[in-house]
Amino acid sequence: MERNEFIIRYTALGDRLREWISGRNAWPELDRAVELSARDNAFFTPWMQRQALGALAEGMLREEVLREWTQRYPAPGPDAEGKVCGVVAAGNIPAVGFHDILTVLAAGWLPVVKLSSKDRHLLPVLFPPGTGVRFCSSTDGWRTDALLTMGGDGAAEFFRKRFDGIPKIIRAGRFSAAVLTGDEDNAELRALARDMLLYYGLGCRSVTCLLVPHDYDLSRTMAAAEAFAKEHWGRLGQDNHRKNRAVLTLSGEKFLDSGTLIYRNLRKLIAGAQEDISLCRPWGENLRVGEIWYVEYRSENELEKFIGANVNRIQKIIRNFGFAQSPSPDDWPDGADALGMLTRL
Repeated sequence: MERNEFIIRYTALGDRLREWISGRNAWPELDRAVELSARDNAFFTPWMQRQALGALAEGMLREEVLREWTQRYPAPGPDAEGKVCGVVAAGNIPAVGFHDILTVLAAGWLPVVKLSSKDRHLLPVLFPPGTGVRFCSSTDGWRTDALLTMGGDGAAEFFRKRFDGIPKIIRAGRFSAAVLTGDEDNAELRALARDMLLYYGLGCRSVTCLLVPHDYDLSRTMAAAEAFAKEHWGRLGQDNHRKNRAVLTLSGEKFLDSGTLIYRNLRKLIAGAQEDISLCRPWGENLRVGEIWYVEYRSENELEKFIGANVNRIQKIIRNFGFAQSPSPDDWPDGADALGMLTRL
């Protein structure tokens, strides 16, 4: 579609989503998709799904946002016509594949989308027949001109081999970390709790690692996160906590426990990390839902050493809390500009 048509169509989608979220207008198909998603995936509670859809509507689907985003790139020309980009969507966050699909459409290409079995109901409602998006449950038989994927390290390696020879952006496992100074007020800690625990901490933008000053008192941070977990995690959070506590207790590991969440000191878990913070490699540890790493730093130099050691696995270093889960269209996962790649091809 032409650039202006694209902006008009997806501004209208944002308006419709905002009206649905506020209750001003009904959307029976989306209501049903939310119901089915919650049935298929215990982590996709209706509240969590509404948070994800609201973030899309506010952060990506406004006219001024879409116009400013797309005007940085050449408008689709005749070369884009008929080009197909495969999109392999993850299932960790509701509608997490939306951004990739929107990007392919902004480039004037046709998206063919492999849906995750954990998130197969929302996206077909947001991109119904007539939008040029084709959904499927497998990549078998794909003949695509480019590829965008997200997922874990194993999936990344599979798609590198499976689609060797075509332009692609493949995202693997990453984590986000928040830097605390000890001067945070209660409102900031509540905002941090949302960054940590929205979507059960399953997204790569979710803060799963806290970088805290040496001898930092975690009690207020833990209290803010515990309040969020008790309000929004429900029975699932309690069940995970019992399992996590049992596993770590049997292993003899010392940890901090707020009642729903467990905090693990990474510098004490890894040999030599007390002396050398660069040995802290969070992705090498098994972190379960309901667990948070924390790493004590003694100086800005130690902070930089940690970041440098993990640069290829860090999605975000967050110092301004409350916005981790509200990306704009140009806040690219892994920093890889997918629209730039497609418009250059």
